[in-house]
Amino acid sequence: MNTSFGKLLEKSIFKKCFFIFILASAVIGGVINARAVQTVSESNFLSYFVGILYTAMGVSALVGNKIMERWRYKRLERIIGIYSCFFIYDFMILFLWWVVSNIFSFSAKTQAVGSFIMDILAAFIVMSGYFHAKQIKYTSYSVQIGLKGKACRIAMLSDIHLGVFVGEKHIRQMVKKINQLQVDFVVICGDIIDVNNHILDNEEELNKISSVLRGIQAKDGVFAVLGNHDPKITNKKFVHFLELSNIQLLHNQVIHLPNLNLIGRTDASNNDRKPMEELEKEISRSVPSIVLDHNPAGISEANAYGADLVLSGHTHKGQFIPVTYFTKIANGKHYFYGYERFEKTQAIISSGVGFFQLPVRIGTSNEIVDIHLT
Repeated sequence: MNTSFGKLLEKSIFKKCFFIFILASAVIGGVINARAVQTVSESNFLSYFVGILYTAMGVSALVGNKIMERWRYKRLERIIGIYSCFFIYDFMILFLWWVVSNIFSFSAKTQAVGSFIMDILAAFIVMSGYFHAKQIKYTSYSVQIGLKGKACRIAMLSDIHLGVFVGEKHIRQMVKKINQLQVDFVVICGDIIDVNNHILDNEEELNKISSVLRGIQAKDGVFAVLGNHDPKITNKKFVHFLELSNIQLLHNQVIHLPNLNLIGRTDASNNDRKPMEELEKEISRSVPSIVLDHNPAGISEANAYGADLVLSGHTHKGQFIPVTYFTKIANGKHYFYGYERFEKTQAIISSGVGFFQLPVRIGTSNEIVDIHLT
């Protein structure tokens, strides 16, 4: 991340503080709900039960990754993912209601009824975001890079995150929408697989997805680079899956397409990454160069080299409010989302065609980026 705030987020002290904050949120939310139940039902048992249940579920959301790593049950992962989203929104809305109700000295019963309404509102927001995350839209850009010859059309994808929530049905919709564009080639800018890589153990599911991906219609092919959540290049299951899917992996590699260089840069998080200087000798200076780089933090290096266009993902555009605002601050407004220009180098940062662990899109959308090059 390019900003001071972004670097702070990567430090262990922030992670510890965040853990304490979420733990406190679970307890506070549990107390608010317990008091509401006590006020309405006058049952100590029911009050304690709701309070403890809410707190326990909040804690489970906090340590969800560890739970999912220990018990690899798809249904459990789905429950934790959906509840984690609910917990985030429920606590924010509940806490805001608690502040307002105390400022205006609402009666205990009014506060209790309001708390239940906030719970329902949070559930409605999360379910709306859940169904919105199943949709894919187009985002179009026209970019001039000085192509010699006819114009070129690209479908840009990023952050598919194949796993518990993104599977065959989502990929089938994605492929159908790609084929409607009639593109020259397709690029995937990293994070093909979700963070825990559990889907690689499901050969049947992978084969179904590969069959769908082979249906992509692009005359010059489908190309991908590795993101921070993708497995290592040495993972044979992953590489075999890409081969079965007719996806050419560009691992620190340059290929020459009609009238342009396509440069694939591997994310450094899990794999080796070559600097631009090592790739330069393979690049033809007589035609424009497009760089595929998962993390937009690499745009500055491509700009220093003089690349014409950089295509990135990684940020998800924050995926859901209010994380969108923190993500923008952490990455910097020019490395967050959409079209940007850095001297000669132009860049497009996608919100992604899938989603990361928490299965909602609120204030953002899954997208296929339709790029018209001239």
